[in-house]
Amino acid sequence: MDSLKTVFGIDVSSRKSNVCIMVNGQKVNDYAISNDMVGFNQLLDDLKQVTNPQIIFEATGVYSRRLQAFLDMHDLRYVMMNPLEAKRKTKDDLHQNKTDKLDAMYLAKMQSEHPQRLAYVQSEEYQELMANNRIYEQASHDLITNKNRLHKAIQLTFPEIEHLLANPRGKNYWSIVLKFPHPNIVLETKEADIIDFLKSLSGIGEKRANDLAQRLIRLAKLACPAVKKSSAHIRALKAIKHILSAEETCQTALKEMAKLAPKRDLEILKSIPGIAENTALRIISELGDIRRFNNPNQLNAFVGVDPQVYESGNLTAHLSISKRGTAIGRKVLYLAINQIQSAKKAGNPCHIADYYEKRKRSSETASHKKAAIASIHKLLRTIFALITNDQLYSYDIAKHNQRFLS
Repeated sequence: MDSLKTVFGIDVSSRKSNVCIMVNGQKVNDYAISNDMVGFNQLLDDLKQVTNPQIIFEATGVYSRRLQAFLDMHDLRYVMMNPLEAKRKTKDDLHQNKTDKLDAMYLAKMQSEHPQRLAYVQSEEYQELMANNRIYEQASHDLITNKNRLHKAIQLTFPEIEHLLANPRGKNYWSIVLKFPHPNIVLETKEADIIDFLKSLSGIGEKRANDLAQRLIRLAKLACPAVKKSSAHIRALKAIKHILSAEETCQTALKEMAKLAPKRDLEILKSIPGIAENTALRIISELGDIRRFNNPNQLNAFVGVDPQVYESGNLTAHLSISKRGTAIGRKVLYLAINQIQSAKKAGNPCHIADYYEKRKRSSETASHKKAAIASIHKLLRTIFALITNDQLYSYDIAKHNQRFLS
């Protein structure tokens, strides 16, 4: 068996995994294992009987992470397929009766007939960077959800309080709303007690506390709430604690990313107009070590912004982007394009912003999204060139350098 091509197709689910073993394209065995040390060691025993086994499985989030960690621990290389890409590559087989056994077999068959590239195992630092960014992403999502929910509740209880501070979004604002969710609570509280509370908040001194207290009382007198202070909507505002917790989680994740990120790569990304430290940290966390890619096209494919190509007979058509990479990575890069555009409007030119505007002008029907996706290609090429050449961004060089403009 050692001289033969042996493929292990593994379909991973929450509690068990189905394994299909193919030798030279022919199935020789299939079985199920538990997703624990007992099951993984059973798989390891079979893998040890083969020279250079090829292992393929889909990236199924938290479920496949345990298998991935086990294989990494034993220095076993593998192919980790994006589920969307795996579905596209196996769609021609038209297996309508979807089962875990069939999924394992089709993965093994695909690797036997059309070998996929082995996954790149990044260092522990980069894995921790990505883990922190995923925590940041989830906390940020929770933050937006809770803020939208609380905004609606405040419109019923005390909408005027949104005019108390110039920036009604920070920790101080939410602490004040939590303390005074209804105008009647303000009016029933002694002014001295209001001032003492405001002074206890970060960055608020004696004079500002007095001014804010007077303003808060005036707003409370103007208010005409839709509900009483005993309403369930008041209790719903206790969810502010979740906002404060999510904000703290985001900040902690960013601090951890700042400790782990390569300082030079961070400096290079921040030199691109519009990309501040938070965005730069998140880009590094999602892209990992840029130097592992041989060219920008590989980087595009990793992110999933490379175009799909459909070929049938003499027809070749370019479809939408493949989306086979990381969705969070695409989201961060899309955000970066918006920030680069804003930076140009503020007087910080960038050839990527120029390219975006050129794409928008070239077609009256071009949407922001299409132009932004095209600009992400340009951004990835720029990031690849800057980091692999260890250079800071220069608008003048970028305008005349064909590596950037191609």
